[in-house]
Amino acid sequence: MALSLAATACGAGAKVGESKASVPCDIDRPKQQVTVNILAYNSSATDPFTNAVTGNCRADTLKINHPATDLTGQKQRAVQSMSGKSASYDLVEQFGTVFPLYADRGWTVPLDDLIAANSDRYDLRDIDPKLMATHQYKGKQYGLPTYWSVNHLVYRKDIFDKLGLKPPTTFAELRATGKKIEESGLVKYPLAVPMAPENDIQGLFGQAIRSLGGEYFEKDKPVPTLNTPAGVKAVNEIRSLMPLMSPQALSFSSPEVTTQLQTGQAAMGMLVTGRLEPLTDTSKSPHAADFGFATPPSIEKGGKPLSFLSTDGFAVTKNSKADPELLFQLAAVATSRQTAESALPQALPSRLDLLKNTDIPYAANALETLRKVDPQPLTPVPYMADVYSVIGAPVGDAISGKKPVKAALDEAQSAAVEAIDAAGYAK
Repeated sequence: MALSLAATACGAGAKVGESKASVPCDIDRPKQQVTVNILAYNSSATDPFTNAVTGNCRADTLKINHPATDLTGQKQRAVQSMSGKSASYDLVEQFGTVFPLYADRGWTVPLDDLIAANSDRYDLRDIDPKLMATHQYKGKQYGLPTYWSVNHLVYRKDIFDKLGLKPPTTFAELRATGKKIEESGLVKYPLAVPMAPENDIQGLFGQAIRSLGGEYFEKDKPVPTLNTPAGVKAVNEIRSLMPLMSPQALSFSSPEVTTQLQTGQAAMGMLVTGRLEPLTDTSKSPHAADFGFATPPSIEKGGKPLSFLSTDGFAVTKNSKADPELLFQLAAVATSRQTAESALPQALPSRLDLLKNTDIPYAANALETLRKVDPQPLTPVPYMADVYSVIGAPVGDAISGKKPVKAALDEAQSAAVEAIDAAGYAK
């Protein structure tokens, strides 16, 4: 079965060190010796939640391991561990492209009864219901969300003010705004967007299709809809932005886009929430005070902005030898109010009330997007990761002009159909 998993987690990034935050660890300490292995990739957004558990819950009878890994390593290890007879990992970090597969295969434990029994103990009702729902599959809860992201239009307020510009709300406005910045001579390549075919172009393409009213798949069917008129238009609209970007744009992922914005090589960019903290950190960015944040543009007036809702969280593995309730309690510590507070500003936690009075400059925009724009998560289908893993190259060929758009999308369509079939989900 083709079970390669796509990299669309909210805050995928560089490895960072252990957090020193001290948070209460309200768990029932095991009476016998227990070892819990946690699989969670290292990034500035994920680490605060994992480290709250590893740094505060170890005890004489409880050993907790968290080996360092990147996102690619997590994807591979998760499938290997959960599909076997015994688990190498007991708690697994999950996100939108992977959790439906885990749930559908029966690899993770439904948490509904444990949530009902422990809701008061861990204040689980304070977790935003919309974010909780992003870890539900076929009516059951398969994870506790830790943090969330939406897409943001990042722009240089100082440059916009100097040129009398406003944040663009459509692609037509985006092109016109970029052209004015370019003509001013202030920035050679005004726009930066993550577009690397390995991980990023799939999400941008999907957001563009959704902005036009389409989706990746036919409704309730494992049938891709990539080479449709909406797909062709989505590619052509993305291609229309290429003259505003660096010639290396199709090799840039989020770190490169962040660098372009930090160093003043771009005046506008699109990044998810989990990538924004380095931009506003004065120790990392000379333009930290100059950035503004707005809802990303839609392709056409009246369409949906380019944004998915993405959440990360923890799931309990079915084949673990550890007590599922103990594992649930550790996941609850990772989502606790104190842990959420310790994660700011590296990540926006799933307890939204903590963001009401925060001075994080992009929090208000994220909340407005979540509430008013109402972005939806990826369609929760177990073959999403398999499709993501095979369409990046042909979609990239279409956007770069290496191949004719329709021919490249036909190739993406065929690859997606084959991936769904190989994973055992074709009808």
